[in-house]
Amino acid sequence: MSNPFASTVSCTSPYERWYRHFLGRGDIALSLPWHDSYSLTALERHAVARSIQQFQLGEWARGRGLKRRAARARFLAIDPRFLPTLELFIEEEQRHSSVLGRFLDQQGIPRLSTHWVNAVFRRLRKLAGLDVCAAVLVTAEVLAMPFYQALRDATRSKLLRSICAMILIDEAAHLNYQGLTLGLIRRQCSDRGRMIRGLCHRLLFEATSLLLWQQHRRVFHAAGWSFFRFWNESQRWYAVLEMKIRNVSSPRALFGSYAEARLD
Repeated sequence: MSNPFASTVSCTSPYERWYRHFLGRGDIALSLPWHDSYSLTALERHAVARSIQQFQLGEWARGRGLKRRAARARFLAIDPRFLPTLELFIEEEQRHSSVLGRFLDQQGIPRLSTHWVNAVFRRLRKLAGLDVCAAVLVTAEVLAMPFYQALRDATRSKLLRSICAMILIDEAAHLNYQGLTLGLIRRQCSDRGRMIRGLCHRLLFEATSLLLWQQHRRVFHAAGWSFFRFWNESQRWYAVLEMKIRNVSSPRALFGSYAEARLD
């Protein structure tokens, strides 16, 4: 297979802008309104506490398996910015967990140490190769978009709304970043291989969507969302991801066209 990074020495790494992007987001959590003294009402707490606990646990990962698989993907690791950018991406996910954990602490809501959904997806990532591991991660990020939109509107907490707004900005960027990586991985495959991987990813996404609704429907109901609104919004964000992957994975794509990962 051809190496997508086999270009002139002067050619910019497709991960360079992502490296700079993640560096620039490092201190954003400091600007959140931590002074907000609002306490969730009993109804708000009933609606959102369990979901925040689960997402706080799910956002935390050391990423050792992901980094190990990424280092073995030589067609990616040859890019000097690929692995450092991956490290910064994992750190950003950990910051999401830390911010949610701090909010739980302020509200007197205990943190979870384990949950069966988190355990299942961690196990799946450990058993999978880089392609499936990245697909599992980005599936969670696609579904984080409608979840944090609903969570933002489910309470009157200024702090929680600000946390959700921050994470939504980060996760929207992650779809572009992960779309670049999955596209480069799948660019190594045949047309049939890309089609099969795309189908499997779609099945994973739809099954996970149903699971997320079942686990977190209280949050969506509190925000006034119906199942159909959740489903349509999830599908919309998945279509954004699919477009990013296709634009990169096509063998006809020029290097410059997929090096530009848009933050839209």
